[in-house]
Amino acid sequence: MRASAPVDADAFKQSLRSIATSVAVVTTRAGSLRAGLTATSVCSVSAEPPTMLACINREASAEAIVARSDRFAINFLTEAQHGIARLFSQPRLDADRRFAEGTWITLATGAPVLQGAAAIFDCEVQQRLPAGTHILYIGRVVAVDGLHADTLLYRNGLFRRLVQVG
Repeated sequence: MRASAPVDADAFKQSLRSIATSVAVVTTRAGSLRAGLTATSVCSVSAEPPTMLACINREASAEAIVARSDRFAINFLTEAQHGIARLFSQPRLDADRRFAEGTWITLATGAPVLQGAAAIFDCEVQQRLPAGTHILYIGRVVAVDGLHADTLLYRNGLFRRLVQVG
């Protein structure tokens, strides 16, 4: 079989933009330092044991704190929390400003979790896998919470919401 030409990064990103995904804020804490970022590259890995995956860019300020603390929380946002998604997507915004909106508490690991989120998964890092520009963090879920409400979606550069059809 002949090797195919590499896929252009911009074409890859453009194709990904067409897929609607849930919006989450991945948070962490190391001592008094809190950090977080808006992410769409998060998913479940296994139910036995409960395990989640978060893909974090090596350049994100939160990545070094996740690496140091070995903990993270995935907060899936509700449709009403789009402002929090915007705050955590701004790379140069300091942590105090990011965490100023919403009510932040802790569960088992001490990573900040957002009260009123659709679903929360509080995780201890089990494995790190470097992959291109990102680190894939696999975390064992040690606590869950949430409202089980409709989640905020992201597609083609815009936040979206679910609409029931039929």
